[in-house]
Amino acid sequence: MGRDYSEQKIFGDGIKLSVDYYIPEEATIVEVALGLRNPNSEFEHDVLKAVLAQEAGYRVRKLILLAKPGAMKRHGQPGSSAIVGWVKRNHGINVEFRELTNSNKP
Repeated sequence: MGRDYSEQKIFGDGIKLSVDYYIPEEATIVEVALGLRNPNSEFEHDVLKAVLAQEAGYRVRKLILLAKPGAMKRHGQPGSSAIVGWVKRNHGINVEFRELTNSNKP
């Protein structure tokens, strides 16, 4: 890609958080969130990091969460759907779930 987008600290002074990838040209944060299908996952934490980055002045319009299969079903539930709707309405951030699959399977 010609540039290192990984482990970006985009929260302002004194905040020791980072996102897995921040692509400013796309106003997109990508988080590798393999545990999203589990009951206790980093979902809310990742959404909050996107909001904090936006409030620190970074353009954030999309949060992509890369996860193992089962994450979309788990986060299609009312609680997660409410958070996805809230962040879209109040911050203009679209949350997308992308499940990793083994494309080599027959």
